[in-house]
Amino acid sequence: MVMSSSIPTCYHVLQSCILNTPLFTDIATKINISTGSIRARKISLSLSATYPSPITQTTINDLNFEDRATRFRIKGLVQRITTLSSSNNKTQMLQILEKDPEFQTISDFNLLLMALVIAQKLDICLSIFAKLPSFQLVPDCCTHSIMIRCHCEKNDMDEAKRALDTALEKGFRPDAATFTVLISSLCKRGRVNKAREAFEAMGRKGYKASVQAKNCLLKGLSYVGKVDEALEMLMGMKGTSLEPDIYSYTAVMDGLCKVGRSGEAMELLDEVVGMGLVPSVVMFNTLIQGYSREGRPMEGAAVLELMKKHECIPDCVSYNTVLHGLLKWNEVLAALRVYKKMVGLGLEVDVRLMGTLVRRLCKRSRRKNSLLQDAYDVFEKMKERGPVVDQPTFEVMIQALCVGKRFDHAFATVNEMVELGYSPEAITFEKVILGLCAGGRVDDAVSTLVLLHASGGIPSKISYDMLIKELNEAGRLFCGCNLFGSALKLGVFPTREPRLNVIGWEELQVTRLS
Repeated sequence: MVMSSSIPTCYHVLQSCILNTPLFTDIATKINISTGSIRARKISLSLSATYPSPITQTTINDLNFEDRATRFRIKGLVQRITTLSSSNNKTQMLQILEKDPEFQTISDFNLLLMALVIAQKLDICLSIFAKLPSFQLVPDCCTHSIMIRCHCEKNDMDEAKRALDTALEKGFRPDAATFTVLISSLCKRGRVNKAREAFEAMGRKGYKASVQAKNCLLKGLSYVGKVDEALEMLMGMKGTSLEPDIYSYTAVMDGLCKVGRSGEAMELLDEVVGMGLVPSVVMFNTLIQGYSREGRPMEGAAVLELMKKHECIPDCVSYNTVLHGLLKWNEVLAALRVYKKMVGLGLEVDVRLMGTLVRRLCKRSRRKNSLLQDAYDVFEKMKERGPVVDQPTFEVMIQALCVGKRFDHAFATVNEMVELGYSPEAITFEKVILGLCAGGRVDDAVSTLVLLHASGGIPSKISYDMLIKELNEAGRLFCGCNLFGSALKLGVFPTREPRLNVIGWEELQVTRLS
């Protein structure tokens, strides 16, 4: 008999099926995949099967997984095979197997095939399976179940169905979990009718239907938009041995929300609570997304409070989904409140949503100046996350700072933007230059113009006119002349010219004569 173990079963290895039932309910070892190597550990796994076929069977019980030599042989073999797979040298790969004198049982090969499936070396797995006859080995029920899984992982559902038909024709009975994997894979690819056929075949073969298989069908129907059929199936499960669970309701609620029927999804949530089931975070998040799609973001935000009422803590996805919906439908102030709540809770805000929030707040700050500080705070928070702020967000922030007469921040931000390698539009520089000139900061304005030129832009005539005007008023003739000359050299003809101070010129001539 297979020895029991406290280590998790194969279900945990194959959990990517997104099923509550394992693919292999009894196979004999767990394989760990790490950087191309596979380590066999003591664990209990197996495929439940009956063998009416007269063909000689090799069952999983033939493997002694307590034998250290067996474990190391499997590990070394898989390491060599996966190394060769990188060079696509399948001939050498099969030669390794042929030269291994101890690799003689179908159980050994089942272990190897399963390890390769888990390692996503699917083509290698298929090649080895095709060569089994040359090793004088006959595939057993376990082998066929592994190959069904392999074809599902390869997204080759026709071959997966053929592998199942072959196993059944040979008299094997793969367990219900194997059928469920096939049904799940078909549904994920939108082939609901084929999934139904597989489900009905389970019944004809005498298998007891499972809630997991039904849930796969519910999800598949919802995925292809057949929501009414999914809803009817859900209602039909009530009061039977296949009583719907949280996953059943979540699948149908998701389908309802995707077709604009979030109100009905909310009714299902109430039904879940009435049945004494505990709603999941995923269920609530589905509702939030539905309200957002329907242009009802405030109702989506209200779901956050509903979650707390049912003692379900909103996660990062919950808050980011609410924030996305509020911004999508221009509920900027509500979005700001949700953002601040997230920051207060230490949750990570999606950086793209932060950028959208900055731009919306900047736009609103023209009418409500107090929002400018909020926009700048979000902007600064974005910069803490590294170089994630895009050029449009930088430019909108700079323009808003100029409109709000916060030229110190605008000047610093435009310099930072250029340092990051962005090439701002000339209009962005122009607003900063005009603002600095209006504040009497001519030197900083000239520096900004030089920065524009250095970043490959050409200053506008308006920028030159404003700078020359300020320099004239400050009596800085030499600087004004240089600026005027640089403009002409770039093909820009300013309206203003450097103005000579007549009195200063006469005094200069007298000084020179004396």
